[in-house]
Amino acid sequence: MTSRFTSLFIPSVIALLSLYLSVYVDKIPAVWLALLEWLPYIFSSLVILLAWHFNKGLVLIVCLILMLPLLPIDNLGNKNNVSVYLLLTSLNLALVSQLQERGFFNRFAVNRIIFVAMQLLWCMALAEAWIKIPGISLYLINIESFSFALAFFTLTFVISLAFLASKWWLKSDTFSGAILVSLLLIALMHFLSLNSKQAALMHTGVFVIWCIYLLIDSHKMAYVDELTQLPGRRALNEKLLGLSKHYVIAMLDVDHFKKFNDTYGHDMGDLVLKSVANNMDKVTSGGKAFRYGGEEFAIVFAHKKKEDILSALEGVRESIASQMVDIYDSKKDVYKGVSVTISIGAALSNSERHAQDVIKHADQLLYKAKKKGRNCVIIE
Repeated sequence: MTSRFTSLFIPSVIALLSLYLSVYVDKIPAVWLALLEWLPYIFSSLVILLAWHFNKGLVLIVCLILMLPLLPIDNLGNKNNVSVYLLLTSLNLALVSQLQERGFFNRFAVNRIIFVAMQLLWCMALAEAWIKIPGISLYLINIESFSFALAFFTLTFVISLAFLASKWWLKSDTFSGAILVSLLLIALMHFLSLNSKQAALMHTGVFVIWCIYLLIDSHKMAYVDELTQLPGRRALNEKLLGLSKHYVIAMLDVDHFKKFNDTYGHDMGDLVLKSVANNMDKVTSGGKAFRYGGEEFAIVFAHKKKEDILSALEGVRESIASQMVDIYDSKKDVYKGVSVTISIGAALSNSERHAQDVIKHADQLLYKAKKKGRNCVIIE
């Protein structure tokens, strides 16, 4: 539940801040007002540059969709109408939320860009009466009078918004949260009576959301292991830099993991690692779990001594040993439950040891646990 609302926190703060600033836009110094209407272009360009740097093709598509109102097309931005743009935005953002990441600029990205461009050109043709389709004469929907077109727009927008909200609720990730808040902010821009400077501020807020998303996501790529979702080796090294004098480092290794991989395949091995990581993440006594590499993990107990962490490590070992992992045995073509065990070696800090030396000593104790028969904890 916490991670679910954390994914909405930063986008929501940015959206509320842009809304607040738009209310008091007249208080902004005159020297900044001249720059104000250029901010959406500046931040949208920044989003595209960051998306290119981090090879995020989905963010590129999202940015292009959100840039549509920046195009100099009067009919699509008529203030007396709910524009076709909002309908396009809601539908396309819902669609993008279902797509897989395929990289920044390749045949997948080009096809997606062409798809969005075709929709825009089709709507422009309807708005300019270049083409006429029976039953869709009022494609720009007047909000002052009810019509079939208005009902169609409302239903489409509500369904798209509900879909994105459910997607965010189920996935609890920052991408889904950023898309949901972006659509809500864009909808506010259309339904509120805003001047050009207020609209520019709110539109800038939309692109700031995606700048922050890319920075957060790049940090996650660098510090969080993609398979297990535990902090990785780099995060562990940074954790070690700030440790106090008294701490314990435990090294954990999955028993007979190579044999398991050879028997059931690497895909099933990944399931085991995920299961182990999930149990490790629940370690008590203030321990912090990390993926060290391969089938090896580490737990750091800051400000702790031997007697503080023995029960926590035994709890992790027992929970992993008692949990069954459902795997597919391709040789027998059946699903079955298997149990795995871990061996643990834990070393204590002292004034003469560097943190890396503590890790090495914990590794030596882990090797002793293996020699002892595995599925046990050895603390110096």
